[in-house]
Amino acid sequence: MKIEMHAHTSEASPCANVSATKIPALYQKAGYDAIVITDHYCKWAQDRSGLTDNDDYVQYFLNGYRSARKAAGQIGFTVLLGAEANLPGSSNDYLLYGITEEFILTHPDIHEMSLPELYNLCHDNDILLLQAHPYRTYCNPADPQYLDGAESYNGNPRHDNRNELAREWTDEFHMIESSGSDFHELEDVAKGGIKTDETILDTRQLRDVLLSGQYQLLTP
Repeated sequence: MKIEMHAHTSEASPCANVSATKIPALYQKAGYDAIVITDHYCKWAQDRSGLTDNDDYVQYFLNGYRSARKAAGQIGFTVLLGAEANLPGSSNDYLLYGITEEFILTHPDIHEMSLPELYNLCHDNDILLLQAHPYRTYCNPADPQYLDGAESYNGNPRHDNRNELAREWTDEFHMIESSGSDFHELEDVAKGGIKTDETILDTRQLRDVLLSGQYQLLTP
């Protein structure tokens, strides 16, 4: 299976310009079998949504994933739920793999937590926490003791991701590695992801594959 690990929808990420209803077909045409919708879950996205209540914001956040999954069901494609969280006091972003709708509905305040608080919550719920593009010019590598891993490859063409530094860092601390296109625009299709011989049909199976290391990074 080829899986896109980092993608945003215009329904839930204000910086994205492609509708969730179109994304599954785009990736299926590119030869992928699944995609993880990792819409932004953060204060600035909430502010842009105009929703002040966290419970309302969760529903806004889930709209992209739900729309993509519905469209995917019509073409036999797999869509999984993830998230890209931004926390107070930092420009860093963190990818959550293994989450469910129940988790995000139960914990609508994850974007208000500190990194140690989010890390502990994730571990209590069997969720992996990876730092997105840790060496992008506006980011700083976080404390590895509060991370399971990081994107050692981010394929977004509009940022200086300095992937070579990210790869050195993940190797140094023996972290779980991931690759993703960081899809926002049509030009971003199939710029990253992972490949595995395992069958992944839900977010928990994805988590297990990341833990096992039985996958390869796609770095086109």
